[in-house]
Amino acid sequence: MKKAVIFLLAISLLAAVVCAADIDTTRQLRLQYGDVIRIDKIGTFPSEIAPGAEGIISVEIRNAGETEIKDVVVKITPPSGVSFLDDVSKRKFPSILPGDTRSMNFTVIASPAIIEGVYPASISISYLNKIGESKADNDTFAIVVMSKPNLFVKIDSSEIYKGNGAGDVTITFVNNNVADIKFLTVELQESQDYDVISTNRVYIGDLDSDDFESVDFTMKLLNEKDYITLPLKITYKDALNKDYSESLSIDLRVRSAEELGKKSNSTWIIVIVAIAIIVVIWLIFRSFRKRKESYKDGLRRK
Repeated sequence: MKKAVIFLLAISLLAAVVCAADIDTTRQLRLQYGDVIRIDKIGTFPSEIAPGAEGIISVEIRNAGETEIKDVVVKITPPSGVSFLDDVSKRKFPSILPGDTRSMNFTVIASPAIIEGVYPASISISYLNKIGESKADNDTFAIVVMSKPNLFVKIDSSEIYKGNGAGDVTITFVNNNVADIKFLTVELQESQDYDVISTNRVYIGDLDSDDFESVDFTMKLLNEKDYITLPLKITYKDALNKDYSESLSIDLRVRSAEELGKKSNSTWIIVIVAIAIIVVIWLIFRSFRKRKESYKDGLRRK
């Protein structure tokens, strides 16, 4: 009887040890088969997607665990204003072995009406680990909607022509891209061909897409060239406050008065001299005529 009791106690102790070992193993497995998915790379190409343009969301994931994972599903949720283009939001993989990676691309397009800026997107990855537990990892990343500003610069009008070497030159700045421009400043730089009489630096401010602004510079020419180069320095920011600085040159054609349908100063001088000569001749003729009439009247009286 005593041996039977000892045997039962031994069996019970062994069962408790086995049960405890099984529990520890399960816990160890759960720790080992926890969140093993790693996102090695995620981003867009190009890094800045213009409104109305297409882009690629590129993702690379890795099984960082020591065992195989199965039924892997990767889902991308883009921000409002960005949609999938001929594509779906999910990628599925039957399994990923330890240390293996999977790369995938999602084709998206930004709405033409979307406002430029930085938008949050989300990625979720679900899978089954070795012990059949369902796991899900969620994270966020940024999608930048932006296009490079593009300025078109032209001379709109000029009061300067040969014979009149001083006046205003009007320069127009056109934003002919979808990107808005902020803090636009224009500087007309010095030259041996002219003196700037007015201020040579003008702050324009914001210039929206498909909009334009004009500035006037008052200058005096120092020579009689047919073309004068106007060097400009332009600084501004985009919607994300990125700084831009451009140096460019535009040519000012100095036309003659005749080409512009105007009379030059020399022409006016000739006209005035001609009128003066005519007046003098008329006065001489009038004086001579009066003397002649007086002489005839004297003869008649005699």
